[in-house]
Amino acid sequence: MTNEWYENSLEEFFNMSSEPAKSFDLNESALNVREMTTILESAPAGIGILKNRVLGWANDIFYSMLGYAPNSLKGKNVRILYSDQEEYDRVGLGLYSNLDKHGVSLVETMLLRKDGTLFDCRIRASRLNRENPSTGIIVIITDISELKQLQLQLQQTHKMEAIGLLAGGISHDFNNILMGIQGHLSLMQIDVSDTEKIRAHTKHIGRLVKTAAELTTLLLGFARGGKYQISALNINDLVGMALDIFKPTRKDIIVHETYEKMIHLVDADQSQLKQVFLNLLINASQAMSEQGDIFVKTQNFFIEEDNGYPFEIQPGRYVKVTVKDTGIGMDMETRKKIFDPFFSTKEVGDKKGRGLGLSTAFGVIKNHGGFILVDSEKGKGASFHVCLPASNTVQAKEKDEDRQCFDDIQKGSETVLLVDDEDEVVNAGKKFLEKLGYKPIIAKNGLEAVEIFKLYKDEISLVVLDLIMPKMSGKQAFSEIKSIRKDTKILISTGYSIDDKIKGFLTQGCDGFIQKPFSLNEFARVLRKIIDKTV
Repeated sequence: MTNEWYENSLEEFFNMSSEPAKSFDLNESALNVREMTTILESAPAGIGILKNRVLGWANDIFYSMLGYAPNSLKGKNVRILYSDQEEYDRVGLGLYSNLDKHGVSLVETMLLRKDGTLFDCRIRASRLNRENPSTGIIVIITDISELKQLQLQLQQTHKMEAIGLLAGGISHDFNNILMGIQGHLSLMQIDVSDTEKIRAHTKHIGRLVKTAAELTTLLLGFARGGKYQISALNINDLVGMALDIFKPTRKDIIVHETYEKMIHLVDADQSQLKQVFLNLLINASQAMSEQGDIFVKTQNFFIEEDNGYPFEIQPGRYVKVTVKDTGIGMDMETRKKIFDPFFSTKEVGDKKGRGLGLSTAFGVIKNHGGFILVDSEKGKGASFHVCLPASNTVQAKEKDEDRQCFDDIQKGSETVLLVDDEDEVVNAGKKFLEKLGYKPIIAKNGLEAVEIFKLYKDEISLVVLDLIMPKMSGKQAFSEIKSIRKDTKILISTGYSIDDKIKGFLTQGCDGFIQKPFSLNEFARVLRKIIDKTV
């Protein structure tokens, strides 16, 4: 590539020869290169010309946006603007594949400034000459950092709107769970001599505890601040959980459920999808002021290469969740606006919501590579179809832990330091350890744990450590214990789900994580896995 291309890149763009500049007149049928350069330099966006991903001409806004002096990147590969090779390759593939198909392209990414900071941006591109791709492309870069921040604020605002409904539903469910546990405990006292009945009661109590743990996980997910944790999920389970929360809030609505038995898994964030389904159910219920019906259906389907959708979509296997209501419906004008932030059909002053639910749902599904379709007519209800790409992960068969014989559970004889400030947790944990053959030592806070560890550091094989404790936190105790004996094996045990803080522990010498509540079987497996682990 020669320097001549850089000098003539604008001229090629306008498909003109280098003729003397005429007087500046926007009414002329064609403007010369110098006049067009002036216009592009004044544009409120970064504009540049690329050839083989090497930068030619670019306006001053382009350079100031990235923190470089004008013309300092001329002739350099734009790889310098990306923090890693993977993102550079992703953006390049996205841009050029769409340019080849449509002649224009749009991608979102994060670009790297000269000072090392990143910013969110949107890149639009088109070919200088569609008939001759070798001439290069023109790109327009827009800083969307404020827009991204606003989207996050909108999402958090809607979470606050939903929390009232969520709290009501969860408190209702928790009371039902506690009633179930209390009921089985009362029956166990009556059936104390009947081994089979006692076993059945304990099995039911275990299931109720698991359900309660799932409800707390949902609450933690709402409080997590929008951080994604992708895993292969069963949509049927997520829809069922959202319905368990929603149903107690509107007992006047009949919910009809149809689930595809062999539903494909999807790669998604559990709490985000639960919020989407809850938002759709809330939206459907608000379309029916009195009695009505909601129909919920899940199904697998396949999108062909030539699919006829009015937008670009990757062909392949998909999962669809449909939420249909018998409410007031929508006309065409309303349907066009329902995914806009702050758009609402509610009257001013209506406290039911601010119109953020559907915009939030749309953003979450889009970020997961999916899309939402809407069918509705005025007076005939509405149907929302959430479509998500199917995962390549195969559905695993569920294991029935309740059937596992105690004799088959992994046991041990090592000394374990159990650190927790809650008496109920300490009592249960101590009995678990004793049943499994371990020698438990108990500490009620981080400070006590450190003092005990100093005395028995050569005997203790594992420390089971809570994070939130008085006098000294688990984080401080973790550091103190590691400073005493660097190779100490530590298992974090907390009621919080995995977040950035716990991930930090896992990369700083922590050997594992177990979330409360946990079963004897699960505890036994994790203990042996850590204790038997060799460096």
